Amino acid sequence: KKMNEGIYIAVSGALKQEKKMSVIANNLANVNSPGFKRDQLVFESLLPPFKDKNDLTFEKSRNALLPPEQSNSNVAYVGVAGFATDFGQGGLEQTNNVFDVALDGKGFFAVNTPDGTAYTRKGRFHLDPNNRLVDVNGNSVQAQGGGDVVVQGLGGKITIDAGGTVSTGKGLGNIQLGQIGITDFVNGEKLIKIGEGLYRPENKEATGVAPKKTTVRQGFIEQSNVSSVDEMTKMIETVRAFETYQKVIQTIDSIDERSVNSLGRLG
Repeated sequence: KKMNEGIYIAVSGALKQEKKMSVIANNLANVNSPGFKRDQLVFESLLPPFKDKNDLTFEKSRNALLPPEQSNSNVAYVGVAGFATDFGQGGLEQTNNVFDVALDGKGFFAVNTPDGTAYTRKGRFHLDPNNRLVDVNGNSVQAQGGGDVVVQGLGGKITIDAGGTVSTGKGLGNIQLGQIGITDFVNGEKLIKIGEGLYRPENKEATGVAPKKTTVRQGFIEQSNVSSVDEMTKMIETVRAFETYQKVIQTIDSIDERSVNSLGRLG
């Protein structure tokens, strides 16, 4: 029983290393994606009985199949508590494109998607046929206070200042066209990735607040905050950990097999 228990524990650890590898691979795949924020797994020890009735993980399923006298009630398994996103600042790359905008500091741009408001750090914007400022997917960038940012072609140079105010003109006669909204979530709201560099609060009612120290940089794009060197180091560590779990499983299985053969000879 104990040796079999050891195999299950090692398998649970190996499976979590496999999940960790998937997260690392995704980070590396997005090392050049503007505004991307790296993910990491949060591990925890699981002690049966498992509390979540909807938990269909390998560990709980295995435990439920055992008779009471063999059920693992004292040994900790390796579990995944969830994903954590590192929202640390990425480097700013100058592009000199008029509608490339980066945030230097905390916060997000708000965009209006078909499924409601979403938030992004990916400030690669352009104008649509209706002169609305939109992201790469055509979602309209939201103004401070709500509504679209509309940039009418009045013949002047388009400028976006540190506060996100969009203006046009030829010097002293600049006309303000709107202000790009910036939203931060500082009250413990959990943001969920929904693809294409977009986030949405887990609580759909959360609206966030305007950050005080963030500045807008026109002609810049924020790069991914993934460090390829760090991720490659973690990948090597994960492979080694996975191989260690494999060796543990093989060793226990070998000992178990020898024990069975020895008992057979004694009989």
